[in-house]
Amino acid sequence: MKAILIDVNQENVRQVEVDDKDVLRSWYRHIGCSMVEVAHYFNHHDSIMVDEEGLFSMNESSKFFTITDGHQPFIGNGLVVGVDRNGNSVDTCITVEEVRSKVKFYTMNEIRSVVN
Repeated sequence: MKAILIDVNQENVRQVEVDDKDVLRSWYRHIGCSMVEVAHYFNHHDSIMVDEEGLFSMNESSKFFTITDGHQPFIGNGLVVGVDRNGNSVDTCITVEEVRSKVKFYTMNEIRSVVN
C-alpha cells in the first residue's frame, strides 16, 4: 500500500510501500519507533503518523519537521498514511509533491529559534 515518508535524516519526502499484511509493524519500521500517534490530519482520508515517544529520546542531534497548518514541530520521521471510512489502511490520496510543499526540516538549534 502506498504511503509517504517524511525523512528527517535525508531531509526528503518520498513514496514508500507499507506491508498490507502487517501495517503497524511496517509503520514502526518506516518511522523508526515502537509506538505511533496521529500528528496531523490532511483531510478525511490522510494523516501523518509520528513516534509517540519521540520527545523522550530528544537530544542535540535530533531532527524535526513542521507541516503547514500543523500545531507544533514534530521530532523524527513522519509517515503519511491513508485510512478508509471503516478505519482500514489504504493508499494515500495526497501526493508526494503536495506533502513536500508543506514540509520544512529543522535541526535542534533551528527549532529552538523557531519556538522561542
